[in-house]
Amino acid sequence: GEIKLGDAPAYVALAVKDVTVRDKPTRKGDIVAVFPQALPWGSPTPFLIDQARRTAAGDVWLKVLLPKRPNGSSGWLEREQVRIKPVTHQVVVDLSSRTASLLAGKKKLRSFRVGVGTAGTPTPTGRFYVTVKLRPPQISAAAYGAWALGLSGYSEVHQTFGTGDGQIALHGTYKPWLLGQPVSNGCVRMDNETISLLAEKLPLGTPVTIQA
Repeated sequence: GEIKLGDAPAYVALAVKDVTVRDKPTRKGDIVAVFPQALPWGSPTPFLIDQARRTAAGDVWLKVLLPKRPNGSSGWLEREQVRIKPVTHQVVVDLSSRTASLLAGKKKLRSFRVGVGTAGTPTPTGRFYVTVKLRPPQISAAAYGAWALGLSGYSEVHQTFGTGDGQIALHGTYKPWLLGQPVSNGCVRMDNETISLLAEKLPLGTPVTIQA
């Protein structure tokens, strides 16, 4: 049955080996995806945990959100493939008001203005999480400002941009006068001071909810 991992608002599973994801919590389940232990930039592949379940045989399986298309994909992985860490913060992006908020548990710590996708290249909505944290020179400072926090979500319009596969990100900007406007290919822009604070505070696996 279902088991509780603890009292934190969320938990992330960080790969300790290559991870095989199945469509149900058993080794007989079909393989839906395989992920490498580490991303190309060297950090472990993270998964946001939805639930944990112990089988009759005593094995623990985790239902997780997957950093892949289509947005919202999920599957099951074995507990042995990952290490589990609690996550205390989350980010909520509101596209209609073009603001984002940083929360600790349910408590709002601060809000800030953001730039969001244009009508033709909208920012996708849904429940995502931080998959990678990059800063120049790993990424272009002109395009991404001080930091980019890659998310598990992808543009519904572009198959490619940025890292090459249409992955969306929270990132900084050197054009702060465009914040509060629909200006991006789907990413969420904020000023460099804010994104630097988030990069420092938010571990991999931090939930990021984007709502219309």
